[in-house]
Amino acid sequence: MSFIIQMYPMFANPTHETAHELLKEGKVIEAIEAYTKAIEITPNHPDIYSDRGVAHLHNMDKQQCFADLQKAIDLQPDYGYRYAAMAFAKNNFGDLDGAVVDYTKAVELDPTDAVAQNNLGLLLEQQGYKKAAEERFARADELSKQEDHLLDVIDDLDNTDTDTKKDASTATVEESDAVADQEETQNSSNSEEFKKIFTQKSQFKEFIRFVKNGFKIK
Repeated sequence: MSFIIQMYPMFANPTHETAHELLKEGKVIEAIEAYTKAIEITPNHPDIYSDRGVAHLHNMDKQQCFADLQKAIDLQPDYGYRYAAMAFAKNNFGDLDGAVVDYTKAVELDPTDAVAQNNLGLLLEQQGYKKAAEERFARADELSKQEDHLLDVIDDLDNTDTDTKKDASTATVEESDAVADQEETQNSSNSEEFKKIFTQKSQFKEFIRFVKNGFKIK
């Protein structure tokens, strides 16, 4: 479960990574201390503040949790996920109305965020706005289907890479070198771009599963 806490493939600094590992081990206080040191090394990094906010949520420290998540928003105000993270925390601490406001902002900035769309629908449903909730659910379902299609495309690209190598092996030596170099370069470029997207999505989905479990590692 190497990506449960890590939302991005890179850490701001080694201490940031250490903090992640501590949180994964359930050492919440030690993790908070490490995140604080990471901020001293790399000031004003939104990911570290957001991650420390998650650690404070583990520790049920509402004030510090909100402060760190708000700092992440201030540092990256145009990134929808920052508002989605705040929305989850607010809902966790019982502020349903505040969570709706932040989820609404999150999907305004990133309409393709299926998780935020779905969670907003759930909260709107709790507030009694059935029609608005159903619209969010429909959008989330549509986005999920698009993600499934993306996975199929990635599989097709992997298969294409394999087939290209097999076809190239049956050509003459001269043709093999030319065809393999050209096609492998193109297919590899396309495949890597999609795999990059997939990797980020898979990390995010795994983190969201972690969030839905109440920030508990199963």
